[in-house]
Amino acid sequence: MNSPKNHTHMGKIMQATRVSTSGTDPRRARIVIVLLAICMAMQMTSYGMIFPLFARKIGDFGDSVAVLATSVMAYSLAGVIAAPFMGTLADRFGRRPLILGSFAVFTAAFTGYYLAATSLVFIVIRGLAGALTAGLGPATMGLVADIAPEDERARWIGVIGGGTSAGFIIGPVVGGLLYDKWGYGPPFLASIGMALLTLLITFFATPETHTREKRRRESLTQKRAARLAPETGTATSTSLSAGVSFMASLPHPLLAFGTLLFINLNMIFAWFFIDPQLPFYVFDDLGWSTAQFGAAISFYGWATLIGSLTLSQSSDRFGRKPILIIGLILHSAQYVGLMLTNIYWVIIAAFIIAGLGEALVNPALSAAYLGITPEEHRSRAMGIKGAVGSLGSLLAPALVVVIVGTVPPQSVFLISAALILSTALLVFIALRLPGRTDAARDLTWEASQERVMAARSVLHNVAVSAATARKLKSAA
Repeated sequence: MNSPKNHTHMGKIMQATRVSTSGTDPRRARIVIVLLAICMAMQMTSYGMIFPLFARKIGDFGDSVAVLATSVMAYSLAGVIAAPFMGTLADRFGRRPLILGSFAVFTAAFTGYYLAATSLVFIVIRGLAGALTAGLGPATMGLVADIAPEDERARWIGVIGGGTSAGFIIGPVVGGLLYDKWGYGPPFLASIGMALLTLLITFFATPETHTREKRRRESLTQKRAARLAPETGTATSTSLSAGVSFMASLPHPLLAFGTLLFINLNMIFAWFFIDPQLPFYVFDDLGWSTAQFGAAISFYGWATLIGSLTLSQSSDRFGRKPILIIGLILHSAQYVGLMLTNIYWVIIAAFIIAGLGEALVNPALSAAYLGITPEEHRSRAMGIKGAVGSLGSLLAPALVVVIVGTVPPQSVFLISAALILSTALLVFIALRLPGRTDAARDLTWEASQERVMAARSVLHNVAVSAATARKLKSAA
């Protein structure tokens, strides 16, 4: 601010040279995000310990690919239904309750997987876990968007993604080694213990970033906007206003939002299309041990972690679209490698390349969603994103159940590779995101309207004061 100037006829005037905005201290924001990333790493480590064992456990029940695919479908169907509602809850009641609740459910679900005595019980538990943990992704992305600067958003989303990837570095290897030596008990008990520890750390380390005051302010803003909207008093206008309100809560432009959803759908579909087939293929056809399979997943996790920490800010610097295209092309390597070769280390190399691709795609994709979403509806938008992802993880195993036994594994890998590469082509042709200049222009317009209202108020007060002063002088 400039030093005050004295004007005898108007009093003391301060000239504003900058605008100070409220928000989380940058250092505090970094600490919160890093601690949450560590908690995500621990959570995914606990899951990674038992992930390679799902196929083994279902095999011991006397079932195979179709049942494993059905369990994935149960998890995904529950997520499709629950994710948008969970995202809305995170916007309405805060990020922290959804994050803590999800970690608590994971702890209970891992215990259920260990104690399940039949495939049916296993499937039911996966379905419940899918519904009750659907809020973790929307709440986490909402938290990052609340406190991270917009021009560093992809970077910090990448840090969270790196934490998730770190779980697949240690978990599958440790779980595979423990199973090969001692059976189910040690890896499941270690997984349950780590999940419980993660819940406790999260309870003390994760604050509420979407505070009650902020939620109340957003609610008042929406109510004021509703009052300013034209009122005709008819049922038709009421329903129309509700429809307009819902449309206004969606990210804009809608074509870009739809394209981003399609990218997310295809990414998830491609992986879950091979997911039920992959463990049986590597165990039965390639002869891998559980530890080897865990190591392959670990290499993928290492690549994604390193890429998330070093490359996630690429889309902040070079734009979302080109990074999405490059990342999708690299991500297709895992499917191409599985399709073309059975050499272990060549497949590992393909997994590493694919992990780097995912490290580019995920931060750019999430940042693109958040960049076109109204602030008060961020978790809802991420909930819709999660629901579409769950839809992909539902449709893919459903298709696997239909074609299992009739289509060879190499054809399954080919379909996933073609889907990812065609998605990269779609991004090149169709994706149009508003540039930073457009966003700046919108912000300037909003700020100028506020300044006009403030100026009118000030001038009105000055005029009233002057008129009062004249009356008092005349009376004297």
